[in-house]
Amino acid sequence: MSLPQPSLPDRGFFLGCLLAGFALLPGRSAAGVQVDAAAGEEAIHAAVAALPPGGGVVELGSGTFLVTRPIILDRDGVELRGQGPGTRLQLAARANCPVVLIGSIHTPVERVVRRITVRQLTIDGNRTEQDYECYGGPCDERNLTALRNNGITIRGAADILVEDVLTRRARSGGVVLEKDCSRVRLNRLESADNEFDGVAAYESEDCEFTHLNLHHNRSAGFSFDWRFVRNRIADCVASDNGSQGIFMRDSRWNTFERVTLQRNGEQGVFIAETTELPGTACRRNRFIQVVITGNRAQGLRINDRSCESNQLVDSLVRDNRLEDISLAVPGLLEIQRPQPGQ
Repeated sequence: MSLPQPSLPDRGFFLGCLLAGFALLPGRSAAGVQVDAAAGEEAIHAAVAALPPGGGVVELGSGTFLVTRPIILDRDGVELRGQGPGTRLQLAARANCPVVLIGSIHTPVERVVRRITVRQLTIDGNRTEQDYECYGGPCDERNLTALRNNGITIRGAADILVEDVLTRRARSGGVVLEKDCSRVRLNRLESADNEFDGVAAYESEDCEFTHLNLHHNRSAGFSFDWRFVRNRIADCVASDNGSQGIFMRDSRWNTFERVTLQRNGEQGVFIAETTELPGTACRRNRFIQVVITGNRAQGLRINDRSCESNQLVDSLVRDNRLEDISLAVPGLLEIQRPQPGQ
């Protein structure tokens, strides 16, 4: 599955002046603004607000930006771009908020936000200096506390690209999709040392996750726990995470290709349903050319008999501590052409 890339703004109109107090890059259009680290967090908020109605590019210079409130990208056609790993957004102590929020801050979301890009930067959630998992207080209450303090939160959004990003040390998850997302692409993402999952996706369809490295997160590498449908995960590694490489419930018609799951604290893949919610079984997921080795419990565990019609194709599952393939009842997993040695 190949997803459309978010459109970049027209670069044909040049302006040799200042926009919102921040110098434009030489030769860049009025829809592109550069913000230096010395200008600080408020310069980022001002630059995003100053973009024209059609959107544009906010380019961050190298250095560390200390973030005290979320950088919210809730307008169509906006790109937030750094210079690579040397551009760092670091959450301030006790800020207790997401670092980057793509979509609406309100719950329920007010509108679908489209064509947002975040690329070429590092996000540090500074989790040991935060008091709460959720924005401003205990979770799942009204207003801001419905938001987890993730490195990147994507909610109610479509045609999104996150690429060449390192997200680490978030108080909740590294990157989390929720509230009906579609056509979100994560590419060349590293997510590590987050309190919960490296990447989590709920209410997400037709998304593509490629070339991800999810490691040393305290919970799962991947977590797909609610209406995760028709997505593709390819050429990824989930290793040395505290629980599963992949945790799945209520997930259907997804394809996993050339994914390596190794040395995770529990299962390489854990497939189940939410027992208190009928109709949430995992069905018709395909695992193609995956490698599942060295996990501390089962390599692949299907925990509920309702999770049927899943396939394992051309894959290697071996040397897992408790069991390589574990099924709630026989026949739940169709295994095609297992690799030699398992």
